[in-house]
Amino acid sequence: MKRTAQPSSEMANELSAHIERTAYRQRLETFLASRDAGQTLTSDALKAGIRLKTVVSAAADVARYADEALAIVDDEYRPALHCKKGCSYCCCKPGVLTTIPELLRILDHVRSTFRTNELSELNDRARRYATQIEGRNFNDPTDQSVPCPLLVDGCCSVYEVRPLVCRGYNSTSVDACRNAHEDSTARVPIFAVLKDVTDGATVGAAQCLEAAGFNDSLVDLGSALQIALAAGDGFSEGLVDGGTALLHAEDSEWVAAMWTEVRETARRVGVKI
Repeated sequence: MKRTAQPSSEMANELSAHIERTAYRQRLETFLASRDAGQTLTSDALKAGIRLKTVVSAAADVARYADEALAIVDDEYRPALHCKKGCSYCCCKPGVLTTIPELLRILDHVRSTFRTNELSELNDRARRYATQIEGRNFNDPTDQSVPCPLLVDGCCSVYEVRPLVCRGYNSTSVDACRNAHEDSTARVPIFAVLKDVTDGATVGAAQCLEAAGFNDSLVDLGSALQIALAAGDGFSEGLVDGGTALLHAEDSEWVAAMWTEVRETARRVGVKI
């Protein structure tokens, strides 16, 4: 019997599906490797106990891993990114979510390196940020420009200790960034594998924190900074001891939602995790 040729459109669809599955498997490998690293590094840092020093050290270790992994991804794929110093569209929206150890690392850096006038100016920017988002959730989309309190003259004033979300966020179109800055419905094209590194590390670190009995919620960076700076001395120590001062800045659902999405993607493409 003569075999009927498979329609070209069907073959094209199968090829497209195969390419998509392969791409997702590669992304899953990156995410899961970063999650494992986030868990391990956080666990290792906390073996000496949950104290301010060890929590800050955990954030530093995970960030160091992320930088190394991001460099490997960048070297392998050479994505055509438009991000550069002074381009701060993505730094002018609320909802920049960080782990609490990352926040504590930033606070430690600020308090040990900023001069008195710089701290005063940071306090002013943090208060302006809080005023701008007052009455709405920090995760709500907005067309308004809401600069991060850490942004100074278009540059991050704590770049070396910036959180994972900032390290992994990227854009392949500055025009799209400009449009998204003015229109919250616009989308920014990114090179997803870079974000997979930092998302995976964030999930891994948070899952380890939860297992250790520490608060695994992410916090809105701008809101958390305003609360912390207004509280003054002793804030960081109190937070490590179980304080709930950041409750109104917390997003307690992001980690679980991300992990659920990753597991569903893995099931769909046939990857066991």
